[in-house]
Amino acid sequence: MEPHVKVCRTSSVQEARYKLIESLEIKQIPCFGSSALPLHPIAQITLVYGPNGSGKSSIARAMEAANNPGFQHELFNKDFIDRLLQVDQGIPGVFVIRDGAPEVQERIDALVGVEASESKPAKPGEIRDAERTVEQYEKSIEKQEGLLSEADQVVLEASWKKRVALPSTLQQAFEGYKSDKKKHLAEVHRVRSSTSSDSLKSETALLDEYTTLDVESGDDLKRIPLLPRLGSLSPAQSALLQEEIKSQDNTTFGEFVQQLQNADWVHEGQSFLDQSQGKCPFCQQALPSDVTDSLSSLFDHHYEEQVTNLEKIRVEEEQRLDTLNTYLASLSAHEAPEIKEIERFGGVLSQKIRSRIAQVGAKIKSPSQSVEFEAISETVDEIERIVTASNTRIDETNLLLRNKKQAKSNLKKEVWRYYVHSVLEQDLSFFEGSVTNPKKALDSLRPKLEDAQEKLASKRSELSELQQQLTSSLPTVQDMNKTLRNLGFLSFTIQHSQDDTYQLIRPDGSAANHTLSEGERTLISFLYFFHRIKQMHEDRTVSDQLVVIIDDPVSSLDGEMLFVINLLIRKLLGYCVKEDGRTRQIILLTHNAYFFKEAEFTPNGMSPGKRSYFVLSKGPTGITSHRHYEKSPIKSNYRQLWDQVKAANNAQDLELSASLPNAMRRIIENYFQITGGIDVDDVISKIDEADRWASHALLAWYNDGSHTAPWDVDYASISSDVSTHLRAFKQLFDAAGHSPHYEMMMADETQMGVGTSN
Repeated sequence: MEPHVKVCRTSSVQEARYKLIESLEIKQIPCFGSSALPLHPIAQITLVYGPNGSGKSSIARAMEAANNPGFQHELFNKDFIDRLLQVDQGIPGVFVIRDGAPEVQERIDALVGVEASESKPAKPGEIRDAERTVEQYEKSIEKQEGLLSEADQVVLEASWKKRVALPSTLQQAFEGYKSDKKKHLAEVHRVRSSTSSDSLKSETALLDEYTTLDVESGDDLKRIPLLPRLGSLSPAQSALLQEEIKSQDNTTFGEFVQQLQNADWVHEGQSFLDQSQGKCPFCQQALPSDVTDSLSSLFDHHYEEQVTNLEKIRVEEEQRLDTLNTYLASLSAHEAPEIKEIERFGGVLSQKIRSRIAQVGAKIKSPSQSVEFEAISETVDEIERIVTASNTRIDETNLLLRNKKQAKSNLKKEVWRYYVHSVLEQDLSFFEGSVTNPKKALDSLRPKLEDAQEKLASKRSELSELQQQLTSSLPTVQDMNKTLRNLGFLSFTIQHSQDDTYQLIRPDGSAANHTLSEGERTLISFLYFFHRIKQMHEDRTVSDQLVVIIDDPVSSLDGEMLFVINLLIRKLLGYCVKEDGRTRQIILLTHNAYFFKEAEFTPNGMSPGKRSYFVLSKGPTGITSHRHYEKSPIKSNYRQLWDQVKAANNAQDLELSASLPNAMRRIIENYFQITGGIDVDDVISKIDEADRWASHALLAWYNDGSHTAPWDVDYASISSDVSTHLRAFKQLFDAAGHSPHYEMMMADETQMGVGTSN
């Protein structure tokens, strides 16, 4: 079979959103002969009518299998039913819904197992076998760990009791282990495994060491910081201090100043010239005009530079003093006995630096003076010597303190060794003998448990992956039950069991303990198919458009089931016509004229959509041909009977024809038989008492045998007016709860959607 699907692409922007299959060509199918069978045009809703064996199922399968990018084809047919519903383990009335690949479900059954039935024994699954293996190892490990725990408890109590009995002096070795028995026992085992019993000290020797060892120890003493580098005068600076800084002699005042040796006095007085208004600041006499230039020449640039260098020396000395003062202030944080001596020498050094600062200040005022600083290096050296000696002593003290701490730590370790290897020797030896075999068993069991757990996890992971490949049927079945209730179908509901099987439950709560009938299988499968399509239709995450193909869903259905399926199909047609989801096209194929008419019916308020009709016919040679119709070509005898009733109902002249009551009776007989044995007496009892006589009169044929009359014989056993018959006829359908069928058959063809142009 080689199907070809052509996709229509319209120029309209709106229509381009909804691509439709336009035609279908089928090759290499015997019933269609050697030539291709082109079905064209295929519309938004396409109905195909043909007898059994005319190739409807071949067309349906071809459309499902067609390679058609952008479309997702969903087919309902007998294969779908057989694949979906399977009898579970031969139990009458119990079935399984499997929406997935059979091989996947078979592997799931192998993993989870199957329950026993009358014909088959129970078969545990691989997962249960793996769980049992894990449980066995876990129980064995639990048993061995219990033996270890019992041995631990015995040695725990014994060790705790003997530890408490040790002298109080030795108890300080157990600080941190006196309040927690389990922590104490864990340390006992650690010491036992990590130390030896060689050269154990006796209890007396340990007590003597505690007596002789000063176990009190504080924190390390702080070292005294070294005196920061204060620096010293450079040779040039020392020479400058000793140098007599003088003015120039070859000026007007030079010889006079040289004679008086008052250059410093004149230099300082020079600053008053700017304020004396041309007069001598000393004698108040008018000054010659060149006196300022003469004085400036007296004190040249070299003179001023030397004075500036003196200022730098003073700044350096002040910095030395600041550094020293900061250092001396930092000593207050130290408690070493040498601090006072360091502070004393620091005071001497501070005084020397202050003296030097004063000396350089005096020289700045009288640059011609010669100055020589007192040396500070000896005082600095003495301070550094004291600090170094003090730090050496502090280091030795700290080392001693640390040695005492180590000695205390070593003594603590020795107490533990004595306690474990001597005091507890007998208890621990007994313990070790008790746990040897359980430990060996655990060493063997634990790797096996890990391996078994890995295998179990692997099988569970495999099951999870397989289950993800199956569609969960429970939510869909719950929706199916809700749909049945909403449609007034009360014959059964579908009940889910914990083993993921299903069973039909009757209205009285009893289970239907029989194998599903063909009609029940069809109804359940189509309900499932409907909800599956509904979910796909509403799924906005998938871009592919949905083509729904329905192949003869009326096998062995009674009237009530057929009614349900018709309503569901109309719902699907509504999805397609509204174009509010993924469903873009529906192709319905059937051999049942009555079902064909029901399916094509369009209720009021619903658009019929674009429709196309095909009738398949088998010729004398067995080759199938087809014919396309723009309007419904199916008009059965049943439809013709209804046309008589409709014509009478619409006629202005209500003259009674003998054929009208017969048509009504035959409709009731035909329809009520199809719908499954409706009790006529029960229906009449629901009609208002005042109107029952008319119904009895209309149905009198039940008693006089008129039901045996042929279809083309007019027959009337009673006489009445048209309006009475029409009213009684409608009341029977109303009382039976089948008003929708009455309204459909009495509707105009335009309302029914029949003959809608493609």
